[in-house]
Amino acid sequence: MDVNLLRRGLRRQSAGDISGAETDYRTALSVNPESADAQFLLGSLLGENERLDDAERYLRQALSTRPGFADAQIALGNIHLLRRNNNAAKACYRAAIVLDSTNVMAHSNLGLACQVLADHKGALAAFEQAFDLAPQLPGLIGNLTNERLMLEQYAHSESHLRQLLTTRADDYEVILSLAYNLQKTHRPQDALDYYQSVQARNSTDPDLLSKLGVTFQDLGRLEEAFDCYNEAIVAKPGFELARWHRTLCYLLRHDFSRGWVDYDLRLLSRDQTPRPAAYPVWQGEETTGMRLLIYGEQGLGDVIMFASCLPEMITASKRCVVECADKLLPLFRRSFPAADVRATPIADDLAVDAQIAMGSLPQYVRRNAGDFPRHDGYLQAEPARIAAWRERLDALGPGPKVGISWQGGTYKTRAPLRSIPLAQWAPLLGLNSIHFIDMQYTDCAAEIAMVERSIGVKVHRWQEPREDFEETAALVAALDLVVSVCTTVIHLAGALGKPVWVMTPFSPEWRYGYRGEAMPWYPSARLFRQPAYGQWQPVISDVAQSLSEWRDRQMDNT
Repeated sequence: MDVNLLRRGLRRQSAGDISGAETDYRTALSVNPESADAQFLLGSLLGENERLDDAERYLRQALSTRPGFADAQIALGNIHLLRRNNNAAKACYRAAIVLDSTNVMAHSNLGLACQVLADHKGALAAFEQAFDLAPQLPGLIGNLTNERLMLEQYAHSESHLRQLLTTRADDYEVILSLAYNLQKTHRPQDALDYYQSVQARNSTDPDLLSKLGVTFQDLGRLEEAFDCYNEAIVAKPGFELARWHRTLCYLLRHDFSRGWVDYDLRLLSRDQTPRPAAYPVWQGEETTGMRLLIYGEQGLGDVIMFASCLPEMITASKRCVVECADKLLPLFRRSFPAADVRATPIADDLAVDAQIAMGSLPQYVRRNAGDFPRHDGYLQAEPARIAAWRERLDALGPGPKVGISWQGGTYKTRAPLRSIPLAQWAPLLGLNSIHFIDMQYTDCAAEIAMVERSIGVKVHRWQEPREDFEETAALVAALDLVVSVCTTVIHLAGALGKPVWVMTPFSPEWRYGYRGEAMPWYPSARLFRQPAYGQWQPVISDVAQSLSEWRDRQMDNT
């Protein structure tokens, strides 16, 4: 009788009658309390409906009744995954694989657990094993593509997807994954063609809409990007990824009041180290008499940029503790003497009342363009080091000293879009009476030597600024001008109040805005923008012309 009840329960569950299915499973258990199948089906049903404690109890009963029950191990792993107990989930999936090495869901779910833990190699291995067993499993191609891209297997991923298209030409997931591969390898127009080729087949797919929005944004079509993000959020209320991309699009447009609303979503990223909850989060309440901890997060340039909010917070609070990376420690201590500046990580027993991420401050103090102060620099390099660098620069001879940086980021952080090979800088480097200084963080000696031979110029470089950020700051402060692609030296120069010219891609990071020459964070910055996606030559020409005119004015004033 319990077999018939279980079959009916499965039919009801498949038809969406959850209550009826639960009744059948419980009735079957009342008839046969030792039925591992009934325990498993009831536990799985409860888990799928987020009744996790009861679900775990029945699944453990199923495993006690039938220790070799692989599907029950998988279902128990799913409970752990929902609770974000990811290591326990991995252990369950691995146990299921030991019991049944051909169980595709055990491999696939193991991949999901590894993915959440940012174990991308483990995730890829698990997804590849699942693909070998069941290449048509829904969602698997997307997961495979994501992990290959995370591991920078761009060419292999694209090759595999194109091969799949030869036999699965109309496969929605394969086409979507190929479009995403093209998007992540900086070919937005090709990606757009593939996305739009399948859009009519599933026009309300929130994943497609979100990715389509990013592609429109890369192409500078911001209104269409907003439409896609909004549609994705309607299709999937609370969709964090679409909300995140939309907030970046608002910020790119300098719509700060709406842009900061979802900016804290970055703190939920799997790649973000969770912050110990030692102190409550400051949420904009009155700070008079408050002891506040402000901690740096994101990249070095971001911390420098958001540090522009620190003077206001330091003045407004009773005590302000600032936490930052070791390399910024001397610079921040000198620049913010009224704060207690400490290196990451700090003790979790400080006498503070609340904490906030530095990147979360602007939502309270930079709500619109008028909230950005005009400043001459809020960071201070060490005076003795500045003087020493000025002596070294003066020894190069008369003429302005210009720092240059031509590579920014990694492939994942859009390096191909924000980097310009030094050889393309020839119209700038060929200008007479200017001394160019290498401000690259990485050693580009070979590239510099090749350019020096080919165009007969000298690019001066020293090792100290690459090894000591204090030396980097002092050198920037001693220069007359910095010309750079979008990289950390832009933020450092702007924060020191040094004139800095930014060679900006057509679709830049939100920090640089979408239009205009100004950068609200740094009054000393001037932006030179690509007129179209990927076109650097007009930027080079504009900067060369402006640099020539600037040089003449500098020479006239000496």
